[in-house]
Amino acid sequence: MLRRRSVQWMAAAAAVVFVVLGGLSFRSHSSHPRGKSDPWWLGPPSAWAAEVNAALSQAGIKGVTCREQILHVAADGSTHMSSTWNKFYVSKDSYRRDIYDGDVLREFQWYIPDAKGLTTFTSVRFDTRTYYTAGPGTGSFGDADPIERMRFYVNLIDKADRMLGTQSIEGRPCVGFEIRASKYGNNPDTRVDRIWFDTQTKLPVRIEAAGLPVTGDPSLTTTWIQDQFDYNPVLPADTFTPQIPEGFTFNARPDELRAKMQESAK
Repeated sequence: MLRRRSVQWMAAAAAVVFVVLGGLSFRSHSSHPRGKSDPWWLGPPSAWAAEVNAALSQAGIKGVTCREQILHVAADGSTHMSSTWNKFYVSKDSYRRDIYDGDVLREFQWYIPDAKGLTTFTSVRFDTRTYYTAGPGTGSFGDADPIERMRFYVNLIDKADRMLGTQSIEGRPCVGFEIRASKYGNNPDTRVDRIWFDTQTKLPVRIEAAGLPVTGDPSLTTTWIQDQFDYNPVLPADTFTPQIPEGFTFNARPDELRAKMQESAK
């Protein structure tokens, strides 16, 4: 993807077994006040949001990295994980996306503000040895301040349809909630979002958006998965500085470049 969709903190591997507490909804759950010895996630929705928002503020997060994958789900329930996946590097006002095909790095994408705060877009593709740049205001930085981005989901807790049971994710004890995305924004009725928090740090560990329709194929849906979060990672100083490798061609069409490469190889 050469253009940035508004990244949403989502995902969901169908292979993950969700331990739902009897389909317990937050609204019914909120009628039972949390006892002093009860875990924080057994409180009402408003208390959940307060706990997580406080943890986000205290963490002093300046940057986040995570992985994003796409799971294809057929009508019969069979699944296939796309070989293309992304790694995101997000700061308060910039982000970089590294796109991989399997283990091979295919592309870098940078979304960086200029002196006036308008986002610029730069892409470098290694498979076609091309680069592309777009001027101020043409990029779309949907992942603004990482704290505010996370709070968007946290503030949906009161609208959640059900609480997801505790389970271990990436070796961390987690608890989560599920919400039909049609409750906010212009989202398809089939989409369901889930987010899990570390029960100790209260920070997001896994975010999912399941049931996304595929244009032209009603038998197929996709699930976007974001996991492997690292908060306040130590990043090189040039992480958000676009770099064009020597010899790369500006905005050249991939098919034309491949033809030239094949011709020169004869």
